[in-house]
Amino acid sequence: MLYYYGASPEAPQGTHIAILNPFRDRKDERNAEWLIRDLRTNECDRIARGRLRADPAQVCPVLRYNNTASLIWLDSELGTGMPSGSRVLVYDLRDQKAMLFVYFGTDESGWGVSTVSVLR
Repeated sequence: MLYYYGASPEAPQGTHIAILNPFRDRKDERNAEWLIRDLRTNECDRIARGRLRADPAQVCPVLRYNNTASLIWLDSELGTGMPSGSRVLVYDLRDQKAMLFVYFGTDESGWGVSTVSVLR
């Protein structure tokens, strides 16, 4: 569960304090953080276009020049067992005044990141 005070994910220019459940499963967060780290490299175009089927022109310039990504929202966990459906994690990219949406879903290889998008 995420408790949120301040600016909403729809209004990133405000201040926010995200208070996250310390007992939550952080597997999706770790996967998203690895992806964010990889998207900050010179491999961003290849990863965005190939693996994520996202527009590198939208994603790469924002992440390349951003040093911090703070988790500000996450959908609730989908329960126990094999997840179905989707989940989204939202990160505040304060340096670029943008938000990164990391979408998770199930495909032929199982549960994982399906795509990303940036909102400025």
